[in-house]
Amino acid sequence: KNMSGYQTVPSDGIVANGIKKFSYSPIQKQTDIEMVQSMSPTRLDREYLNDRNGYSSQSFTDEAEVLVNDKTGGKGKYVKAMIVSSALLFGAAVIFTVSAMNFGNPSPTPLTSDSQTTSKFDSKGRYIMSNFDKVKPMSNFLNGLGGMWGVPMWAFYVNRGQGITSFGKQNKDSAFLKFNTAEKAYQETPFIGFRTFLKGRRGINSFSTMPFYPRPTIPNDPIKRDMIIGENEMEIQEVDPANGLQTNILYFTVPEEDFPAFVRTTTFTNLDSTEILTLEVLDGLGRLIPSGLNNNALDGMGRTMEAWMNVYNVQTPITQPFFHISQDTADTAQVHMIKDGHFALSFIDGGFGEEIGPDGLHKMLPFIVDPSVVYETDTTLTDPIGFFAPDAPSVTELLLQPQGATSRTPCAFAGAKLVVPPGKSVSISTIFGHAENLETFVGTYSPKLLKPGYTSKKRAAAQHVVEQITKKVETKTSSPIFDAYVKQDFLDNVLRGGLPIALGDSEKPKIYHTFSRIHGDIERDYNFFQIDTTYFSQGPGNFRDVSQNRRLDVLHTPAVGDFNLRMFLSYVQADAYNPLTVASTNFKVPTEKLADLVSSLGVKNIDGSGSGAAAVTAVLKKAFRPGQFFKDVAAAGVSFSIGREDVLDKLMTVADQVPAAQYAQNGYWADHWTYTMDLLDNYLAVFPDKEEYVLWESEPVPFFMSPAVVKSRAERYNLVDNALKPGTSTIRVYSALSVWGEKDFSPIRQNAMNAIFSDTQYVADSAGAGGVWQRSRDLKVFTVSAIAKLTILGTLKFSTLDPYGMGVEMEGGKPGWNDAMNGLPGIVGSGMSETYEMLRILKYVKSAALKYPGRSISLPIEFSAFLADLSTALDTFFASSKDESAEFKYWDASNNAREKYRAAVVAYFDGQKTNLSSDYVVSLISKMELKVAGGIRKALATNKGLSPSYFYYECDSFEMLAVTVVSDPPQATRVAAKSFKLHTLPLFLEGPVRHMKVIENLEERRDVYQKVKNSGLYDAALKMYTLSESLVGMGQDIGRMMAFSPGWLENQSVWLHMSYKWYLELLRGGLYEEFFEEIKTGLVPFMDNKVYGRSPLEAASFIVSSAFPDPKLHGASFLARLSGSTAEMLSMWAIMMAGPTPFVLDGNNNLKLQFAPILPGWLFADDGTASFTFLGSVLVTYVNPTKTDTWKISPTSATITGVDGHTELVPGGVLGSVQAARVRNLEIKSITVFYN
Repeated sequence: KNMSGYQTVPSDGIVANGIKKFSYSPIQKQTDIEMVQSMSPTRLDREYLNDRNGYSSQSFTDEAEVLVNDKTGGKGKYVKAMIVSSALLFGAAVIFTVSAMNFGNPSPTPLTSDSQTTSKFDSKGRYIMSNFDKVKPMSNFLNGLGGMWGVPMWAFYVNRGQGITSFGKQNKDSAFLKFNTAEKAYQETPFIGFRTFLKGRRGINSFSTMPFYPRPTIPNDPIKRDMIIGENEMEIQEVDPANGLQTNILYFTVPEEDFPAFVRTTTFTNLDSTEILTLEVLDGLGRLIPSGLNNNALDGMGRTMEAWMNVYNVQTPITQPFFHISQDTADTAQVHMIKDGHFALSFIDGGFGEEIGPDGLHKMLPFIVDPSVVYETDTTLTDPIGFFAPDAPSVTELLLQPQGATSRTPCAFAGAKLVVPPGKSVSISTIFGHAENLETFVGTYSPKLLKPGYTSKKRAAAQHVVEQITKKVETKTSSPIFDAYVKQDFLDNVLRGGLPIALGDSEKPKIYHTFSRIHGDIERDYNFFQIDTTYFSQGPGNFRDVSQNRRLDVLHTPAVGDFNLRMFLSYVQADAYNPLTVASTNFKVPTEKLADLVSSLGVKNIDGSGSGAAAVTAVLKKAFRPGQFFKDVAAAGVSFSIGREDVLDKLMTVADQVPAAQYAQNGYWADHWTYTMDLLDNYLAVFPDKEEYVLWESEPVPFFMSPAVVKSRAERYNLVDNALKPGTSTIRVYSALSVWGEKDFSPIRQNAMNAIFSDTQYVADSAGAGGVWQRSRDLKVFTVSAIAKLTILGTLKFSTLDPYGMGVEMEGGKPGWNDAMNGLPGIVGSGMSETYEMLRILKYVKSAALKYPGRSISLPIEFSAFLADLSTALDTFFASSKDESAEFKYWDASNNAREKYRAAVVAYFDGQKTNLSSDYVVSLISKMELKVAGGIRKALATNKGLSPSYFYYECDSFEMLAVTVVSDPPQATRVAAKSFKLHTLPLFLEGPVRHMKVIENLEERRDVYQKVKNSGLYDAALKMYTLSESLVGMGQDIGRMMAFSPGWLENQSVWLHMSYKWYLELLRGGLYEEFFEEIKTGLVPFMDNKVYGRSPLEAASFIVSSAFPDPKLHGASFLARLSGSTAEMLSMWAIMMAGPTPFVLDGNNNLKLQFAPILPGWLFADDGTASFTFLGSVLVTYVNPTKTDTWKISPTSATITGVDGHTELVPGGVLGSVQAARVRNLEIKSITVFYN
């Protein structure tokens, strides 16, 4: 059908096969619409539908839920329509693009954009990238989710060739298809990745073709190629009208298995309605790296490494090849044999042509593992001479040829001869995986994989894994693309921060994060990602990333409680810095509880012996994570007579939980601590009645201890040659830390840490991530309350203010959030962003002291002495003229106090504490606030009222210090600074973003917004905000961002994380109209996806701004998905849907639940409703018949329905204490809030 403004579009190229386009009159059009709306499900021809046709690559359902777009304003409605087009017979995808059809009388939608009317989605809600190999290059990845009880496989893909550019297990050193960085992947994937070679015959006509192989650009190319991107799968489709052939290739990773596996299903559809198609097929991988070789070795000694390569189990025909090297490549006296390997097996899968053997399993297809059989002498892997040459043997004969299986990089091509009837499809599934040894693969895994229906079940299971995650933020508004974007953002947020699950005792659960990992995709090639090959898989991440991506945990999983807050406070060291690497927590069973625990697990004896309990005991004597425990006991041959869920519950109930972190850096980041208040704020948004408890009474927190300390100024300020002014000298900070192994590292700190490591109670994983807790002199772990740790953190950062009292110094050798400012710490840099966050902490501590006046704060005696010194320095400053000289004297005094404190706790705490009264705390912080306020005023004056982000200080007067160490090379020339000259950098968006957090006046916030929009931070062409204004004129010494072209990476690009932070502050700050105006062009789902260059459901790290010299890339996105922007987006979503603090206390300190959504009228559906999932499981629906902006009205009533089905009316819409507690305890199933 092709009615005016109403199209049912078959897949491109299908029209040539006899489907005609008809022009309908308006009356006929309306009749059709009514027919589609009223049609009951019809049983279509199952013989066709069960073939792997079209985009779905599996059976069609009776109904398809199709994303509908409406240019006239009714955009984003869902309709359910029967797919009755004859295009189904040819495997066509059906896409509805409704451009001018109103259902009812929808109000205009101000978010109408070209992106919504041009974005195409299939019936599964998967994004369709048309002509994918001709548009802008794009990289992406499959999620690497094995499910709770499965082992994950990772996979990266690009929109070139057949998509997949690399896949493997655990990390890039265990790849099946070698990990390539993006620029290589775009070039090489069509050649060395997956390939399909076909020789076809239809009647007397024959052809040869390579689906998805690069083709020259020609006008009106009849071959159409689409990439279809799902939540946990990727598919490509090529329609070749000339050959009457459609080829679909579906990829997904296998969940809920004890081994990692990856499925590729290739489907061939005969588009001809009359003639049979015969195909000879080679389909598979151009190069497969045998197990045991690491990425660096392949890059640096690839030819040498080929000598180790072998393919095992290669008897003719080769149906179960097993790929691994024979022994480790290390040049050591001890030789390590390699037994584990990668495997591949292939079969005709479902539908027409499926062959089942007498054992009830799929018959396996044979493989070619020797690339010379396919390519002969063509080492470019371009031309399959051995298959396509005029005198080449048939595929059957080719598969029986002798093959070399050693000393070369193998391939893995499955071969088959297929007969495809008219309008029918035949599918070949190839499964790649990893096994401990050949025997396990052949005897255990292979029979499981060959069971009929295995791939379709696992595909459904893979989708279910994602749905179980994203259902926590299920949203339904008038904009389906917005709703889908929220789910995708939540999924990606989980992949960075982890999904919290409650284990063990339901009354006192232990929170464990699974699925997390550091990003390390082919564009972020600088990171070494790690995904454990265990159940409950996880990988370590960076402190900043994990902290901010767990920000909303308590809002979707209330059982998290104060877990994240206390854990990240635990990582704060005595010097107020923190380790870099954060992993999921470790567990250790107390020795005295071990025997009883093991006896309760129902351990089965091994081979009739009594060794099962001994093996489990040996595993539990060490630190473990849930997945590693099950892996280790399985390796020991142990099984249990009780279910694994029961085993896990018993383990987690008894075991102690220990946070896991590791220094793993070359400096301390200036900003990592700034995300702590977000964790506290969100905790209090759910548990406002537990504020006093969490601050004073919850389990106290220890202090992490790293093998590095910040040097004093006398040690880190050095006189060096000035590269910018040859012949002169200048002060630089190129060695900010003293690190274990260096001559100047504190021996008493080293001894103290060695004592920790040798303690039998010390808990760490095999990589060294553990709980390195600083001790007091009695060798006990020293702890303080949460309020004490916040006081220590905020005050130490206050004492780090720069010589002008404005920014917080980068004394730790690392910059803040913008890590491309790596040179700034070396030139005595400071940041205003950290000043604002420090002020937030101090204001909160002060407010808590005022709110709970009877509570003292118990602090280490060394810190109390520091506070006394700091207070004296403040008094002296306030009694002075407060000029530049006074500022310097204060700076010197506060630094002296901090250095004295750090020296006192470099190895141990004394162990004694001082109780500070609330009056003392309030008085001292009030003085700090005054000092900070003066610094902020000075900072704003440097930019006409708009906050700067960064400064650096040129030391223009100093004294030489005596040499303290005679060494070769000689000790750096040490100096004592006497005065500084201020330099202010151009505007960065981060300064105003963080400044907005501490502005209390609405009109002041609006003024800042206008100033930012009128500044060089606003890209008027894109209508987005850049990370910085022009940096022209800045020296290279501020950092690597000056090496980047303007508009690229951190140099004046649109960094999505920071621009989303800006939008979030507009929303938090009450600038609602401004917020909803900005997200029209600044939020990913509302961008033009053709310019954006990827799915409008997926975030990216940065967008090329208009400052970039190549205009073709303006608006294009790079660095896929795992961005901090997901945390900001979810924060926006939470405020939009529930308000900033849904749980509150009334004047009598009684708990209330009061929804205060910030939703514009256009986000309500035609029936006046909008809904979302609250606390991860409670369906909340707003009924707003007039579609009034919700911040302008109040609810009139609400109904709540319990999980028992009982419904209760709540006049006024505000839930009282009992009702609010029931919601928080997840005893309520749904809430409906009514507005007049």
